[in-house]
Order: sequence, then structure tokens, then C-alpha cells
Amino acid sequence: MIWDQDAELGKDPPAWSLTGRMCLWADGSPAHIQQEPFRLMRSGWEAYGLIHRSTKAGDKRLPITLRLEPEVRAQWAESGIDAVSHIYEQLSNYLLLREWYDDDLGVLYLK
Repeated sequence: MIWDQDAELGKDPPAWSLTGRMCLWADGSPAHIQQEPFRLMRSGWEAYGLIHRSTKAGDKRLPITLRLEPEVRAQWAESGIDAVSHIYEQLSNYLLLREWYDDDLGVLYLK
């Protein structure tokens, strides 16, 4: 099979969302996910989101960008990977490795 990036980018953006899911922060406290829809950005798709959790002083919200390249999306489709479960697992692992000190979680490149 020959992979064609232009054909892949011509598809609708992914409709998957992690909104409403709960995950754990590195310290074991619960955090909730809100995600905007994916949209075409440069050579792939991006979705902005917020991870928020309660703290002693109220609520802490940190932004994150999920980045999906066309070749990864095609690979998932070819392998029959459930995108939502796979993305959730990647984000959960990312959060477990992060500290809660920054004002922005940065970009998570989905693989």
C-alpha cells in the first residue's frame, strides 16, 4: 500500500474526544479532561484541551495540545487500534510522568 499524505489530510478531522474522562495525576489525585475537536493544523491535526483538578486553593487548570500526524492515523486504522483508548492511555502515561508546576502541559505527539 502506498501512503498518500494529501489523501489522508483530505479526510475529515478525527472525531474522537477524551472529554469527560478522569485520569490520575503523578501524585495520585484525580484530574478531568476537556477536549476541543481536532482541526487541521499544518501537516496534521491538533486538539486543544484542559486538564483540571481540585487543589487546596481551588481548581487548577492546565492546557495541553494533542497532535496527530496523518501517518499515525493511517497506521491506527490499518492496525485496528481503538483511537480513544489508545490516546487516553498515552495521555494518562504522560500525566504520570509530569509534575504539576508548569502553566502549560505542552504538546503530546500521539504515536
